[in-house]
Amino acid sequence: MEEILRAYGDMVYRVALTHTATREDAEDAAQEVFLAYARQRPAFSGGDHAKAWFLRVAVRICAKSRMKRKRQGTAELHDNIPSSGDVPGGDVRLAFMSLEKKQKTAVYLFYYERYSVRQIADMLGITDAAVKKRLERARQSLRDILGGDFDEPA
Repeated sequence: MEEILRAYGDMVYRVALTHTATREDAEDAAQEVFLAYARQRPAFSGGDHAKAWFLRVAVRICAKSRMKRKRQGTAELHDNIPSSGDVPGGDVRLAFMSLEKKQKTAVYLFYYERYSVRQIADMLGITDAAVKKRLERARQSLRDILGGDFDEPA
């Protein structure tokens, strides 16, 4: 288990943080992911398969946590983050956090984890076209908020 935590702990925490916006909630979500791993003990066919499993589970756990909060009537920090044009001083983190959840996930996986559109589509169970559309909309939102150009990396 220690080897798994070393290999995937930071990545799971980072993806959880992009979805929760608080360190405490991200830590809770990461713990849930590794508890799920400990309970299920899935067999992986390689490092990429394991990484994809951990990312998928992290995204799902964060989504379940958001739904639970909505049912309980509690707000998350990023629910109150300003959107389009209201981000003071062009703060990139605030701009990123203001993206829709689906866009945020696509941007994180594409730009930070460096997955291809095809890999992201497989992980999220959507089409390549849906991933491309999410990235396109996210780039446009970031352009609107920050006034910059966010094209695909070279």
